[in-house]
Amino acid sequence: MDSQPKAVILARVSSKTQEDEGYSLDSQVKLLQSYCESKGLIVAKSFKLAESASKSSQRRIFKEVLIFIEENGIKHLIIEKVDRHVRNLQDAVETHDWLMADENKQVHFVKDSLVMHKNSRSQEWLNWGIRVVMAKNYIDNLREEAMKGSTEKLAQGWLPAPPPPGYMTITENSKRIHVPDPATEGIMKRLLRLYLEPSHSLRTIAEEMDRRGIRTRKGRPYSKSCVQKMLMNPFYIGINHYSGKEYPGAQTPLISSELFEQIQQKLHNKKPTIYKKHNPTFKNIIRCEHCDGVVTWQKQKGHLYGACQRTTAGCRGQKLLREDKVEVFIIEQLQQLICPSSEVIDWVANTMRENQRENIEARERLLASIQRQLDHLQRMDEQLYDDKLAREITKERYDVKHEEFTTQIAGLEKQKSNIDMLAGKRLEQHLVLLELSQKAASIYQTRTPEQKTSNNNQTFCRHHNKPRYAICYVHKFCKSYCSKSVKN
Repeated sequence: MDSQPKAVILARVSSKTQEDEGYSLDSQVKLLQSYCESKGLIVAKSFKLAESASKSSQRRIFKEVLIFIEENGIKHLIIEKVDRHVRNLQDAVETHDWLMADENKQVHFVKDSLVMHKNSRSQEWLNWGIRVVMAKNYIDNLREEAMKGSTEKLAQGWLPAPPPPGYMTITENSKRIHVPDPATEGIMKRLLRLYLEPSHSLRTIAEEMDRRGIRTRKGRPYSKSCVQKMLMNPFYIGINHYSGKEYPGAQTPLISSELFEQIQQKLHNKKPTIYKKHNPTFKNIIRCEHCDGVVTWQKQKGHLYGACQRTTAGCRGQKLLREDKVEVFIIEQLQQLICPSSEVIDWVANTMRENQRENIEARERLLASIQRQLDHLQRMDEQLYDDKLAREITKERYDVKHEEFTTQIAGLEKQKSNIDMLAGKRLEQHLVLLELSQKAASIYQTRTPEQKTSNNNQTFCRHHNKPRYAICYVHKFCKSYCSKSVKN
């Protein structure tokens, strides 16, 4: 028995259909074992390879076969047919090199009645080469047809791959489509929203999916990496991601685009929050008077100092600003807005309201007058049309008068549209600014750095054509209080 040569069997099946037709892996192994017995070969090991495995997995198993053969000094490799062994030129080259290394090495292709070795005749090598090319052509054509089918399916809005959790695959009109799974749809909607809560992470979502019985197709719990891919899958908002591209999907979305975007923001900002040791009040507000660059701030000896850092531009604004001194200057400027007499402020506000009331009455009278003229012209134009139908005036006379009425109506409409209808809103804004100017100094001192620099109601300074910040928003003229007045 020890003197008998050893052999390795490699069985390979390419599709589920071939298995159903009798080309199963077990059937191949039995056939190849019978061949080995007839040739007096001892089977050292049998390897099984399915085409349904990934390309990397197929390559790994193929290399394992070659490594096992080399390590155990085996000279015979038994395979059913050439196309069961070689599906690409790389495999053919590796097999050829293995045969050329030792004249005792042989590859047996049982159903092809072909035994290849180093000293094979040229006709046998030709036979081998033709079968290799045909096998490669078969795979290339199979890939082409698969890509064609995938492209058509994507064009119709369906993903040519299994859907993520929350969906199921059904057959409708002889087509396999993806629809929400009634058993898991509601659970997945809740889990996707649950991830946005601060207390939840990829690990907790994976644990929750396992607890609720949502597992992979092989019955295994989802790992954190799988949950991350699931949360990044745009399939849940009706987009099919396939081969690095996105296609419009025909499936029913489980969540909104807004919710999906919030999930992506949390996924891509997973680093722990780093709190700053200091938060300058005048960050991105004060600019250098020499180069108009933004003054940057740093903490030294317990105080925040700001300076222009643009030395390469030849800037001369290198003098340090101390934040607390700048704040004192700002508060002094705000205090100058305070009127010594509250009676004067009340008188100004009442006068503004009275003037506005008179303007409103005058505007309403003007609008009423314009409307009366419009109604009169429209009635005259209608009467003119009736006269034309009754043939009391000629068509030429109608065209001339109708053109006159149309021009007058257009002029009145334009005059009506030019009447200021926003004066009331501007008055309220002016009154708010007036009241704010009297309280700005005290309000400013009670605010946090974030509130002092907030710019929710952003407008633009008419002196510098730059955004007005909270500091300059307290006065409508703002020339003395905007950020550029603080010299560097």
